Amino acid sequence: MKDKIITTDNMLDFVALVEALKSKPERLDRMGLAYGKWGLGKTTTIEWYFTNNSCFYVRAMAAWSRSVTMMIEDILRAYRVEARGRFKQDIRELVRAAKKQRLPLFIDEADRVVRKSLLIETIRDVHDLAKIPIILVGQENIINLLQRRDLGQVFSRITEIAEFKELSAQDIQRIAEELCSLKCDLKVASFIKTITLGDFRLTNALLTRAENLCNLNKLEEITLTIAKESSSALPGSDEDRRNVKLEDSVTGENVAAIG
Repeated sequence: MKDKIITTDNMLDFVALVEALKSKPERLDRMGLAYGKWGLGKTTTIEWYFTNNSCFYVRAMAAWSRSVTMMIEDILRAYRVEARGRFKQDIRELVRAAKKQRLPLFIDEADRVVRKSLLIETIRDVHDLAKIPIILVGQENIINLLQRRDLGQVFSRITEIAEFKELSAQDIQRIAEELCSLKCDLKVASFIKTITLGDFRLTNALLTRAENLCNLNKLEEITLTIAKESSSALPGSDEDRRNVKLEDSVTGENVAAIG
């Protein structure tokens, strides 16, 4: 499998969110939220965007819940500014640095920030004073956390939202073509989507095995039989998938198996 990034529908929605925030006047609220369950490519998308665009990125740490000062110090480090260890001075320095750069700030694993009012309210202060786009990225439940009554002032500032959804069958076809140089018809792609639940990591694992099987059998297309055999090795596969027959009832196709 080639080591490259494929642009999925989720990535396009994410870029649209960021561009919408960047295009808003500074006098308007410019907080954004990207959320979805694990395994849908959120971190990969942020890393891809960070690599190709001018912005700042920080990953929320579990230890932040014990110290707002640690959060400020970590964000300052992202701006390459040395913290002084004094909260008031450091928060002012952060606002100054953010205002000077005028670039988006991404906070990954933001669920950890939202769960503690002091942390998310401090982020709101940075947003209001520096007038920069701040994008929170978290798990699917983060949107419910943000709608708590005590966080109304924060949630009202979130003007752009993107939900990461399961990979589509078309996404899977595109990944197979561009990463594995293999064709994959819509029926097979739909089967893969069903088996993996559109999970980004599981899809990559299945396609990697499918690529190996296709190479072994000198095939240029992922057939239904290849997809079924590949799915039997997925983590958490049920017994039916593990014991799938190599002879497909529809195609009558036989394949050589790995291992």
